[in-house]
Amino acid sequence: MRLRSVQALRAFAALAVLMCHLYAIEGNHAQGPLLMTEVWVNGASGVDFFFVISGFIMVWVAGDTTQSITGASRFLFARATRIYPLWWLFAGLMAMYFLVTYGVPWDEARVAETGANGFWHLLKSALLIPQSVHPVLGVGWTLIHEMYFYVAFALLVLLCPVRYRLAAILAWAVLVIAGALLTRPVGHASTLLELAVFPMTLEFVGGALVAYLIKAGVRAFALPILILGVVSYVAIFIDFSFIHGQGLLARLDRSLPHTFALGWGRTLLFGLPVAAILYGLVALELKHGLKRAIPDFAVHLGDWSYALYLSHILVISAVGRLYFPVFGGEGLIDNGVFLVIAAGAAILCSGLTYYLFEKPLITRFASWRAGLFPAKPARA
Repeated sequence: MRLRSVQALRAFAALAVLMCHLYAIEGNHAQGPLLMTEVWVNGASGVDFFFVISGFIMVWVAGDTTQSITGASRFLFARATRIYPLWWLFAGLMAMYFLVTYGVPWDEARVAETGANGFWHLLKSALLIPQSVHPVLGVGWTLIHEMYFYVAFALLVLLCPVRYRLAAILAWAVLVIAGALLTRPVGHASTLLELAVFPMTLEFVGGALVAYLIKAGVRAFALPILILGVVSYVAIFIDFSFIHGQGLLARLDRSLPHTFALGWGRTLLFGLPVAAILYGLVALELKHGLKRAIPDFAVHLGDWSYALYLSHILVISAVGRLYFPVFGGEGLIDNGVFLVIAAGAAILCSGLTYYLFEKPLITRFASWRAGLFPAKPARA
């Protein structure tokens, strides 16, 4: 079943990340006072929405997949063909920009700073393999986590009977917690081990648990849980700081490093409210017909959300480079016009990308998947 509430949340997540980066672009180019404040850095919490939603979707669409090589392969094929083509498109455009601007297809200064090899950096970026520096298109760090989760879930489908799968996911969560507590906090998973024990994996698990609750018919206290999730998220959004690692956690322990805030901090402070919001919205949609209140535009923007997430940095950076040298950005009105133009251009680009590139590929790969991995009835 296609859930309109989930699509609307995906739209919100992409817009939140867009606002985060619009704040950065305005700050880099504007010559006068900024229209956006530092709080918009917390739009990065859109990533936490994406992770929780991804965990939910995996169980919602594939949680009952029969234990088999075919089932695991079918699932992994579906996710890989969903992630990689669009990633290669925009990562390739970013690499072309670096090549034209700096003579090499990567950010030479950033790569040299970590001592990485440019060629291997580019190859690992293309394959979404952890490395010491962010991928050639920076937002791709989140896709490394996504692909790790997909591979892990495919292994669950391969090795674990359906009736034990929930227990296996809970055991996975315990291993992640133990590993994260026993290792030094990091803000960026640069190795496979750091990736395996990175606390944000628990956001995927949280989304998966919400899906199991919904699939089991649980709808209790949907509205109170939704309200609690929204209020908590808004309060934390206003208070938390991705820049300094301050906020609620820092007031509890001033010695907490920024890396802790980027890992455990956001997982606890954003992951739990987001899971509550997801549960509340989906339960209300299924129990009380909430979908009638969700506008079509929000659903369409949810369809475009992956394209918006990958393309927006390129689009709004280009708009900033063209706009501010002409209009200066010396006043709030100038900045407001920039924000409207840049956001509109990013959304337009994502819609065109979805209909002209992403959707045709989804249809084509779905046809190939049906032929390569015929579906079988689920059994325990």
